[in-house]
Amino acid sequence: MLKKKLLKKAAVIGMMATMITGCSQEVQTTHVDGLNSLGKIEVVSREEESGTRNVFAEKTGILDETTGKDKATDQSIVADSNETAYEKTAEDKNAIAYVSSGVELDDNKVKTVTIYGNDLTRSFYLAYKGELNDVEDDFVRYISTQGQEVVSEKYTAVAKPGSFLSDKAGGEIKIGGGSLTIPATPLVKELADKYMEINPNAKITVTETDSGNGLTGAMEGTYDIGMSSRELKSYENELLTKVEIAKDEVHVIVNKENPIERISIEQLGEIYTGKLTEWAQLNGKAEDK
Repeated sequence: MLKKKLLKKAAVIGMMATMITGCSQEVQTTHVDGLNSLGKIEVVSREEESGTRNVFAEKTGILDETTGKDKATDQSIVADSNETAYEKTAEDKNAIAYVSSGVELDDNKVKTVTIYGNDLTRSFYLAYKGELNDVEDDFVRYISTQGQEVVSEKYTAVAKPGSFLSDKAGGEIKIGGGSLTIPATPLVKELADKYMEINPNAKITVTETDSGNGLTGAMEGTYDIGMSSRELKSYENELLTKVEIAKDEVHVIVNKENPIERISIEQLGEIYTGKLTEWAQLNGKAEDK
């Protein structure tokens, strides 16, 4: 009797395995009409200090943990901003790029591709060394409460918006990190402007640079507060205190003429490391779940 039960159980497991294999084969043999007519994949990356590039490399598994740099192909086009990455994709039907969700996209020129296998979210941080003074603390409290309403207009708030009562502390705050084309900077500029309306005794200046330089400036004292749209490195975490102010989603975009609608996180890694170089190579591999 026990032997029959075991045989029956084995048969059921075998049937389930066959069903799973069949589904997997069905997914892997999905054909995308029109994909074979496209040519070489034009890979568009961001500059090395970009927080967008950092999160993309980490999530797609192409980040070299030893060197801290990604393994993106040398053949990729390097865009110095989200807007440039978008423009290059809009101009070239073979292009693929990644941009912040804060970038406004023209649906007639590009489209967002659905990603399977992992999310491409990242956090925006303010980071500082030592202790905040009165006006700096007041500003950070504003961002963590009432300022989250501003955050939620384009990004995901990290806290429930709440009431804020400024203590009207006076002083100047110097902030740096991320050019005006990097999402964290325009967000912080808007937060600073809104805060100075509430507290006219404060003067906040936001300087154009990138996440790496902004954090270095905070460590060296060039800035009172640094901005970062990437995770802090181990030595940065040791020297700075970070405050999460928003969450952003990185979108993968292709030209509107590209028929592909979905792609896996693994395929993105293969594209950006040069293992997949032609759009036709994805036919039969495009995810369909």
